[in-house]
Amino acid sequence: MQLTMAMEALRVAIRYLNLVNDASNLGHYKMLQLNLKRFVHLDSAAVAALNILPKPGTHPNSPGYHWQSILGVLDHCRTPQGHRLLAQWIKQPLRSIEILNDRHDIVQCLLESPSTLTSLHDDYLKRIPDVLMLTKRLLRQKATMQDLFRVYQVILRTPRIVNTLLSLENATVKNVLCVAMKSLLEDLSGLKQLVEQVVDFEAIEAGDYLVKASFDEQLQDMKNDMSRILAKMERLQQKAADDLNMEKPQVRLDNVAKIGYHFRVTLKDDSELRKNKNYKILDVVKGGVRFTNEKLSEYSEEYGNLCEKYEEQQKSVVEEIIKVAIGYAAPLSSLNGELAQLDCLVSFALAAMRAPTPYVRPKMLKEGAGVLSLKDLRHPCLELQEHVTFIANHVIFEKDVCNMFIITGPNMGGKSTYIRSVGTAVLMAHVGAFVPCSEATITMVDSILGRVGASDNIVKGLSTFMVEMIETSGIVRTATENSLVIIDELGRGTSTYEGCGIAWSIAEHLAKQTKCFTLFATHFHEITHLAESVKTVKNCHMAAVADAENFTLLYQVRPGVMEKSFGIQVARLANFPEAVVHTAQRIYSEFEDEYSEKQVQSDKEQLDKIDAAVERLTTSGNDVDIDEAELSALVENFARDIKQLDSEYFRAVLSVEGN
Repeated sequence: MQLTMAMEALRVAIRYLNLVNDASNLGHYKMLQLNLKRFVHLDSAAVAALNILPKPGTHPNSPGYHWQSILGVLDHCRTPQGHRLLAQWIKQPLRSIEILNDRHDIVQCLLESPSTLTSLHDDYLKRIPDVLMLTKRLLRQKATMQDLFRVYQVILRTPRIVNTLLSLENATVKNVLCVAMKSLLEDLSGLKQLVEQVVDFEAIEAGDYLVKASFDEQLQDMKNDMSRILAKMERLQQKAADDLNMEKPQVRLDNVAKIGYHFRVTLKDDSELRKNKNYKILDVVKGGVRFTNEKLSEYSEEYGNLCEKYEEQQKSVVEEIIKVAIGYAAPLSSLNGELAQLDCLVSFALAAMRAPTPYVRPKMLKEGAGVLSLKDLRHPCLELQEHVTFIANHVIFEKDVCNMFIITGPNMGGKSTYIRSVGTAVLMAHVGAFVPCSEATITMVDSILGRVGASDNIVKGLSTFMVEMIETSGIVRTATENSLVIIDELGRGTSTYEGCGIAWSIAEHLAKQTKCFTLFATHFHEITHLAESVKTVKNCHMAAVADAENFTLLYQVRPGVMEKSFGIQVARLANFPEAVVHTAQRIYSEFEDEYSEKQVQSDKEQLDKIDAAVERLTTSGNDVDIDEAELSALVENFARDIKQLDSEYFRAVLSVEGN
């Protein structure tokens, strides 16, 4: 074993769960190595940023559950095992294009047959219990006759589900779902026959889950004795009616746990009873007067003793039956998985159909294809909220043409929502769901990495900026050319120049070295100049319209750069005191004027340095006797002088020449 840390973690888990001390656990667990390369890697920041999971403790029936997280949007499951599997799927997106295409095929087939979809969701799946829980109870030998009957019901209902699916006449549905379920039903036919031989179905109609008396000789003998005693008590009932001058229906023969079998008459018949000394009144209740006599008490006690013996013998028989049923645990567990898978796919179809604008099937391309195109992209959580009209946008990535979008625009303009929408759509496609677009082509990714939002970690003693740097470091170290990276407002936790420098370097590294698809939202407008030196970087912005009085956010993504962030206008929208807004505007104007003066002076100094460098080159180069080596040295000195200048233009020119 080379997985030292994994084995140590397993040891701790076994000890914590106290598995070894329970004999029923022995032989019922398998140790499997999980191949993480099968799944799309999601870092914790991406999980939080994309709102993949609901808040802990949120119940599926709670208000707002279906729009508070991606899991909530997709979760229309009817079975407990379906809920569990869907949560697992969404935390482990797949990298297998074959499996994803199968899931998309099935979802599309279900959407094309709404009546079948409704039947599966509202009828068949609704009646399926938690088979995994029942199987665990069997394995622990804690199952009851009722549990066994519920398993039997699943075995009976599954063929109806299979036949309904086969009626769709879809090859993928047949191969992925029906073939497996039909095979498992054959494996479980013995368990079905066992239940039919053992369970007393007539007793179930009365609410009792009993073993058929005919199944065991001792049970049959005791059942016969109990029937004889019951017949004697019924004859006593007739005699009591005669003694009290009543009809037999007026004297009821009842059985209550505390007092056993007894007679009961209504309160209005109480007078006749009190005249007869052969009967003993037990108590008077709202339902009448309860009474008995010596013979009935004797029969009741005898019947009660037989019932106890019958229960003990039945318990022994049930234990033997459960031991036999344990042999069917493996196919039951597999059937549970198949039903859960069907529940999830039905849930995907319902989510696509019930969305305000129906979702579409994404066209999936193999890793490395280098295309990510989402037309009329929406955010699935936001569009489900009341009184929200979502404005859709496009995003088109193409390898070696556009690998990165640097997104600028006003606060509250929709930058974060836009980049989250892209990550969400890619995630949904990688679990087998349809996506909230009008058209989607998605290249398979190996990871979805994110750095969105700002928060500290008091428990670990980490500042907001440190958390940001740790998460960003993880992105830089783990991202590949097949990753999708979303970054929002990187570098806010330190000084403006340091933050801008860090943000620029990260963006440049992802654009030049990693070359992964990246959405980089920022208020550092200087970073947009990266598009001048890296051809695969494109600028876009969230549109807004502003004048002296009004400020309108359009929530539309447009090409190019927006030089202003409109922070003061947003502050006014947030109902800041007007005096505070005026002060902010004044200070902003002062800073802007000061920066402009410094920029003019800096530009003049740069021009003077350039003139001096050119003059040195031309003066020395006028010497007609200069040889090739000296001329080469002059050019190198000129290039060195230019490189020392703080000029974005010359840096870009030299970068192009160097390539």
